[in-house]
Amino acid sequence: MTAPLSGRVTQGSFFEGLFVRALGAEGAFADALRAVGVDVRRLQPGYPIETWNAALEVAWKQCFAHLDRELAYRELGRQLAYGFARTLVGRVVDVSLPLLGPERFVQRIPSLSKLDTFEYQVRVEPLGERRFRVSYREDPDAKPDFMAGLFEVGLRKTGVQPLVAVTWREPKGFDVEISW
Repeated sequence: MTAPLSGRVTQGSFFEGLFVRALGAEGAFADALRAVGVDVRRLQPGYPIETWNAALEVAWKQCFAHLDRELAYRELGRQLAYGFARTLVGRVVDVSLPLLGPERFVQRIPSLSKLDTFEYQVRVEPLGERRFRVSYREDPDAKPDFMAGLFEVGLRKTGVQPLVAVTWREPKGFDVEISW
């Protein structure tokens, strides 16, 4: 792994979950990923966030070019949730979600965000019964639609049919409202 410019590192299990397990990168897709520093046949334990960002752009263009960026990134978030559940690390998380329930899942989003190597602000605010706002601030790589897709699948695995909407966005932050 080359040194990240920003100091941020994305776990290799996320690459495995999205690009290997969910999207099955091979052929031209695998070649395009290799061009940005990801060899799906020899994944590393971690990658610079810059590589993650470039790989997401490749996945959009290779798998979801028919969608605009926001819809494609939401689908990439969903696909990461499905694929991560098929990794060794993800199986442990996946088994616990139905036991956790939707409210505790949402309340734990700030601690789940600590899987990242960058300290950004994540706050959960109750808005009513079965309704929350999740706010991300000071995140230089904010991906609101990606996170919305990830939350959507995570909540489904707790046994509810969620509504997840990005309600505010700026380059370094966003709000997502979640209800069920």
